[in-house]
Amino acid sequence: MKMRSLLSIFIIMFLLFFGTTTTSLAHSIDMSYSDLNIEGNEILYDLFIEQKDLFPNFGTDLDNLVNDELASQKIEAYLQKDLRIDADSKQPLKLELVSMNMAQKGVVRGVEFQLRFDADEEIKQFNLHYDLVFDDVPTHTSVLMVHAGDYFQQDMIDSTNKDILINLPKDLPKDLPKAPPKAKIGAVLWKYFKLGIEHILTGYDHLLFLLSLVIIATRFKDALKIVTAFTIAHSVTLFLVATGRIHVIPYWVESLIALTICYVAVENIFVKKAKWRWLLTALFGLIHGMGFAGALAETGLPKSNQLGSLLMFNLGVEAGQLMILCLLLPFLLLMKRFPWYRKMMVSTSCLIFAVAFYWLFQRLQ
Repeated sequence: MKMRSLLSIFIIMFLLFFGTTTTSLAHSIDMSYSDLNIEGNEILYDLFIEQKDLFPNFGTDLDNLVNDELASQKIEAYLQKDLRIDADSKQPLKLELVSMNMAQKGVVRGVEFQLRFDADEEIKQFNLHYDLVFDDVPTHTSVLMVHAGDYFQQDMIDSTNKDILINLPKDLPKDLPKAPPKAKIGAVLWKYFKLGIEHILTGYDHLLFLLSLVIIATRFKDALKIVTAFTIAHSVTLFLVATGRIHVIPYWVESLIALTICYVAVENIFVKKAKWRWLLTALFGLIHGMGFAGALAETGLPKSNQLGSLLMFNLGVEAGQLMILCLLLPFLLLMKRFPWYRKMMVSTSCLIFAVAFYWLFQRLQ
């Protein structure tokens, strides 16, 4: 009885944590975008930063902030301090804040900055120093895309990679391959793999959905079928949405994800066996795959390396999912030997339903 009580307390705290720490839109990636276009002696810099990453420095009322002249000067000073481009000259290139607007990227809301850097002569090489928001948000990541004519290069900026040297070709022929150097491809793919793992570990609604799926399974074989069906299904829609082959409305996808958790939680209360759970999982997996793709589609996936980036992100999601299940399943299968497991499972499903219904209410607002 003591073990049962401790287990119940742990589950309640676990679910309360999910219900109180998540945002209404949980399938977003903590990522910003740095899109640089080099034209002669000028660099046009399109910078997007999620609003939650800017909150520690500028507060939550960003809508008024972007329209306030004094606040704009404060933001420009902040950018000049932690964002620098060094070209051939000894002095950093002068930064000019051209415009600043609230913007929506998939399910992610943030601020889009239009910046301009001017040099005295044509730019062939420069170093980008990016140290924005890392002090407050260590997990902050920015996808870097560099365009110069037909030349294209991609990299990832994070707390371990703040300084990036860009070497442009001496001549920029139109038939130059639009792909990053081979040395960079592996680093970019590895970043997408890590992003997949991070996304699944912080995707609280997805984790709760996994728990509600396997909590009813009485055999490892049943759990394996459920997870396999889910993996195949969400991989399909992840690819279709992220590559633009189908288009979805993030608002409805996120609401439907919460609804799938509600349904499975209710089914757990009335169904004792999971023999056909894998079929339901495949259907719901299609919806969750759309959620995974909602933010990923906005990360600037390069056309020349789009499939590889998607594949590595998906493999990262599966790796994170496998890590969780390897910890969760043995524990659940062990607990199923106790006669009180069914009551505990029903109680847990009721709590899961309550949390998911709260998310649904949030998202429908």
